[in-house]
Amino acid sequence: MKKTLSQKNTLWTWKFIVLILINLTNGAAGQMTFPLVASFALDLGAELTVASSIAGIMSLIGMFMSPVAGVLSDRMNRKRLLMCTELLYALFLLGHAFATTIPFLVFLRAGTGVFFTINSVLTTAYASEFIPRDRMGEGLGYFGLVMPLAQAVGPALGLALRDAMGFGAAFVAACISTILSFVCVTILPYDAKAPQEGEKKHSLKLNDLFAVEFLSLMLLATLFSSANGLATTYLDILATERGIPNISLFFTAYAVALLIVKPITGRLQDKKGLYFVMIPAVVFAALGTFLVGVAYSLAMMVLAAVCRALGQGAGTPCLQAHTVRTLDASKAGVAVSTIVIGQNLGNALAPIGGSFFAESFGYEGMFCGMGVATLFIGMFLLVWNCLREKKAGLQ
Repeated sequence: MKKTLSQKNTLWTWKFIVLILINLTNGAAGQMTFPLVASFALDLGAELTVASSIAGIMSLIGMFMSPVAGVLSDRMNRKRLLMCTELLYALFLLGHAFATTIPFLVFLRAGTGVFFTINSVLTTAYASEFIPRDRMGEGLGYFGLVMPLAQAVGPALGLALRDAMGFGAAFVAACISTILSFVCVTILPYDAKAPQEGEKKHSLKLNDLFAVEFLSLMLLATLFSSANGLATTYLDILATERGIPNISLFFTAYAVALLIVKPITGRLQDKKGLYFVMIPAVVFAALGTFLVGVAYSLAMMVLAAVCRALGQGAGTPCLQAHTVRTLDASKAGVAVSTIVIGQNLGNALAPIGGSFFAESFGYEGMFCGMGVATLFIGMFLLVWNCLREKKAGLQ
């Protein structure tokens, strides 16, 4: 029986809900371990600089693994691949509970980064198969809402388990969360034909690893995540220096605002187009970062957090939805991974680069400068992409 038009346009199917659960349990598993790694490495005898480096390995691994994940997603049966990577992700998380040396911990974090990255790209590409193309912005907006939830619940749960029963209990709980993801994958039907089934495989090309036509949007994602990396790394230090109490409310305000704006901006993108959403997103991202630089009160910091949610938080999923919608459905993996590469690049490099700017210009100069750069570079990248799409006849 053929699907009716209304059935084809349905977003909230049980398959889409199961994929949201997979994304949530995967994200929670990662977030349970992120705040523990540095202190766990210190507990094993590492120096502070070594412990900090170990904590950042996953972002570095993710930067290089994202294009590989895109290729695997587009060339293999996504359900089978996801089942394998979920089990390996769970195994590496469980391995943390038995780590007794720094080299073994480094190996475990590297492996965790590999399978966390593949799972992140794969679940988004998989979800795009069950989202109507004319509702891609809204669908991926809802799909991405679980990350703020995971970021709100995961670290607190991991730290609580560590304090109550030790590091091992937290790592075992993260493993169990990933096993739940695996169970969800097994009950999910794979309706779509694997991209290469029954087709002649072509040799690997650059466009299989990275959607070159979306270089400008990838760089915009890098710009957004760079500002996010600076806030995550230096906000607590800045707040302490300025005597701002309860700075954790910055992240709470950001998460709450994100829960509200993501579905709205996704629907606006579907109806009005990418630039209707991204132009104000760049403005708000720039304003939010600039306000962090000049804020000397908690109220101003909360306002900055809301602006950042309206900017980077709402804008990045729209970039991803645009790439997925523009490319053929069989290339959803490379569409997703192209934006993820930009995110990982910013998260990995911004804290390092920020340290040099902070030493030279102070934290105020660093954040205000990043805000100004976000505005002008962001607008340039949008104009670049707009001109490219007009030339290609995509508008």
